[in-house]
Amino acid sequence: MFEGWEEFAFRFGPFSFGARSFPLRYTRTESSHILRIHIDPEIKKEQIKVRLVRPGLLEIEWPRSLGEEIPVE
Repeated sequence: MFEGWEEFAFRFGPFSFGARSFPLRYTRTESSHILRIHIDPEIKKEQIKVRLVRPGLLEIEWPRSLGEEIPVE
């Protein structure tokens, strides 16, 4: 199997997967799957929620980063 696939970006509809286009990386070992998601480093561990919604569907939630609020006169 080609081991350097993570150097390329894959696009499925509006979503991009790969090391260069979207902060999402999938790898696997002999005994497990690993999904790595890069998020805002200011997010604390306590703010992340992970749920098994139903068998086969994992949901991960973390707070959105909001931009600076600028008053309009």
